[in-house]
Amino acid sequence: MKYSAKILFLGRKNDFFSKKIAALLKKNFSRVTLIYSKTHHEKLDSKYLNWSGDFIFSFRNYIIIPEKLLKKVNIAAINFHPGSPKYRGIGCLNYAVLNKEKTYGVTAHLIDKKIDNGKILKIKKFSINRKKSLDKILTQTHKELYNLVIYFINLIIANKFNLKKMVKNNQKNIWTDKIYTKNDLEKLYNIDPRITKIKFNDILRATIYKKFKPHVNLFGKQFKLK
Repeated sequence: MKYSAKILFLGRKNDFFSKKIAALLKKNFSRVTLIYSKTHHEKLDSKYLNWSGDFIFSFRNYIIIPEKLLKKVNIAAINFHPGSPKYRGIGCLNYAVLNKEKTYGVTAHLIDKKIDNGKILKIKKFSINRKKSLDKILTQTHKELYNLVIYFINLIIANKFNLKKMVKNNQKNIWTDKIYTKNDLEKLYNIDPRITKIKFNDILRATIYKKFKPHVNLFGKQFKLK
């Protein structure tokens, strides 16, 4: 049996969990539109501006959803944010690790015209093991974010999605004022040569991830860690 809710899903191209979510949506709902974003600052194809329906789900998506499209949602446009409300914007986990947080989290919230700002619907927290690399914690974050999407899909299938109740239950959960930007993250990756050994090790743990490595600028040249 397929359910009638009309859903627009925006995921990330070549992302394992985006593909799993898309497959589950297609299996359970008869009216699903899929969009996969590739790069930062990517714009929504104009052909999707005519879409209207019940839900928008945004998961690891680069595209900023136009307000015009948000107004066409009957029930809820939800972003699944890979961070707790304490960390907004870009590089949330980097800063949580740098600040030596003992717990981290993922957040489902309504989408509005501001970044990581809409009313919070659900937060899922988990412990951060300081012995784990940034890579492993990020993998765990994406898995928890995926599970949060599945939770909402199951609510819709069971006809138990109650927007007002979720908003009310999370009234005390609020976003922090600080929004981390691309410039903030670039500064974090740029190591001051006068840094202490302790601070240096903290930054290494908070920044080394696959091809992303911190660097030092000296005499007009940039030196990256291998």
